[in-house]
Amino acid sequence: MNDSVGVNLIILSHKDDHAQAINAMLRDAGHAVRCKRVSILQQFKDAVDEYPPHVVIAFPDEPDLDMQTVCDLAKHICPKTPVVAVRSTVDEETITEAMRIGARDVVSLENMERMVFVFERELRSYHLENGLEDVLVSAKQYKEELHSLKGAVTEAIADIQEGIVVAANPSWLDMFGYASEDDLIGMPVMDLFTDDDQQSIKGALVACLKGKWDDAELRLNGKNPGDEIFAVELALENINFDGDPAVRAIIAMPNIEEQAPEDILEEAVQKDPVTGFYHRHHFLNKCTDRLATAPSGGVRAIVYLRPDNFSKVHDDIGLLGTEQILIRLSQLLRDYMQSNDVYGRFGGTMFTAIIERGSMAEVESWAEQVRKAVSEEVFEVEERSTTLTCSIGMMEIDNIEVTIETLITEVEGACRAARDSGGDSVQMSQITVSKQQAREDDEMWVGKLRSALMENRLRLLHQPVASLNEDIDDAHDTLVRMVDKDGNTILPKEFMPAAERAGLTINLDRWVIGASYSFVAAKRPRMVFIRLSAQSVTDESTGDWIIDGLKSAGSDPSKICFQVNEELAVKHLRQVLSLAEKLREVGFKFALDHFGGREDSVRFLNHVPMDYIKLDGSIMQGLHKDKALQEKIKNLNILARDKKIKSVAEQVQNANTMAVLWQLGISYMQGNYVEVSDVVLEDDSTSITRMDGGEPEDDENNEGNENTAAQSG
Repeated sequence: MNDSVGVNLIILSHKDDHAQAINAMLRDAGHAVRCKRVSILQQFKDAVDEYPPHVVIAFPDEPDLDMQTVCDLAKHICPKTPVVAVRSTVDEETITEAMRIGARDVVSLENMERMVFVFERELRSYHLENGLEDVLVSAKQYKEELHSLKGAVTEAIADIQEGIVVAANPSWLDMFGYASEDDLIGMPVMDLFTDDDQQSIKGALVACLKGKWDDAELRLNGKNPGDEIFAVELALENINFDGDPAVRAIIAMPNIEEQAPEDILEEAVQKDPVTGFYHRHHFLNKCTDRLATAPSGGVRAIVYLRPDNFSKVHDDIGLLGTEQILIRLSQLLRDYMQSNDVYGRFGGTMFTAIIERGSMAEVESWAEQVRKAVSEEVFEVEERSTTLTCSIGMMEIDNIEVTIETLITEVEGACRAARDSGGDSVQMSQITVSKQQAREDDEMWVGKLRSALMENRLRLLHQPVASLNEDIDDAHDTLVRMVDKDGNTILPKEFMPAAERAGLTINLDRWVIGASYSFVAAKRPRMVFIRLSAQSVTDESTGDWIIDGLKSAGSDPSKICFQVNEELAVKHLRQVLSLAEKLREVGFKFALDHFGGREDSVRFLNHVPMDYIKLDGSIMQGLHKDKALQEKIKNLNILARDKKIKSVAEQVQNANTMAVLWQLGISYMQGNYVEVSDVVLEDDSTSITRMDGGEPEDDENNEGNENTAAQSG
């Protein structure tokens, strides 16, 4: 068994009881130790050869086990292994004497807790000391092996059966630092990746074996025996191995040019191997340092770039070719770099930059040049080719006290606005609006909204709700758009703030409900989710109005689920309970959305009658790396399932999160990751626009806190 799945421990003692006590104590503390007891020093070398130890524990109070002799032997036979003495009495003088002759510490069986702490400290020390010494050697070997394989093998491949590696090609062995396939066969695949990624891997393997995993790539951190961590993108596919189901893991090999080992390590730690730009974390650190001082002249700006409809590239080029597209895209960006610019790959296909130019007009010109260069490029991979456009968000940094988090949020919103407007465009962020301007805008938008309501110039948009652990087809979350007199679509973030302040959200809700009745009667979907605003919930006529409208529309109420924000339920629990009971009595479904963000969320499962919970999108951010959060969501889902309440994960953004949701037993999901195409169908008879996939419509993130039908997504 490989050392990564167990800890070898040699105990120098005449008594089996000592070995058994230490073995039980460390296993109770969560360590998979394998103890080898040696009673005479002449057997020590043979024991080391058979069980290369991570830690040596000696009992020098026993006859013929002199501590000086033990330390001298250990220094000669296993010099990197820490030695710990166990004595009946432990004091400063005893510890000092033991450390003087070569021991790391002295412990006592009377204080088991301290013994565990000392063991864990010395085990960490062992791994660090060995790992640091091996890093440069591993880097040199890695570079040499890659060069020997250049032009031959382009993918690292391993076959996995029941979580165990059963086969691996040379490229996989080289990437993870193993000399031969025999060293890797039989190892749990989890041991090849960091702890934070293990839930994602487990969920993805389960989904793949069930045939419910698409060609998405997991972004993970691998590790080699020297504990060097490196980024990989892992694709999975179903195979048969010796007649039994298995999963094949595939990693595209990096292309490392001639570099010193130190440079290779810096690239692995700080820069993305595909683009050469800083990883997200290091980009943020570089930006924070840059923001500490004002620019020497001109202006400074932050830029956020994202390709439009990148799923089309998968179709045109294929999964493995997408990395080549990103390499070429980064080369185009590099053509427009200046020496003082800082570029980063912010994740997936998203790029960020801090640039300094003479004026914002020059920044806009730079962005337009980049946009044009991308749109005019023909991206070629082997015999296949494709074209690409991008959306760019920009923001001037005119305050050195602003945080990088604020800047990223604003500029990402600008990029999203560019994508929402059709993509292939540059959008400037506007973050300061005076109260007077807000009042003037209210006056304008209230008039436009009243006109749109009177002239029926509103349109529904439906965001898909997709299957996870339970099947669901033709289910949608409901959004709304305004269409102005020139036929232009207006997003809710433009008119919703004015609607909230003017008390028009109930009017919008009722328009959405009426249009949804028509949609359900005409299209007969499996389920339509409609959010209600605070104004609708607190208006006592809402329940009767909804029921009366159903009678005249002839829609099936079981196909409609009304949903209310959890925070709204906190503020208006009595009204939410009354409305939920009334609507469910006639056959409607009821849900709480943005659920699970509070410490006391579980109490609503007992108090509010409902059919669904929609887990807050903020929970999805980093879920795949947060074990405590995973446990919380798992327990919430179990409680909900016991009450026959189904769960929907909101704002699912990536494959890692989806994989963890599989493991947690979540029923359904919605969000950016669900929307994989850009097909929009419009039905003039019901004033409905359906979004079958499409680019992200993250209205929840953009358009205020009031939870209305106009803001779902």
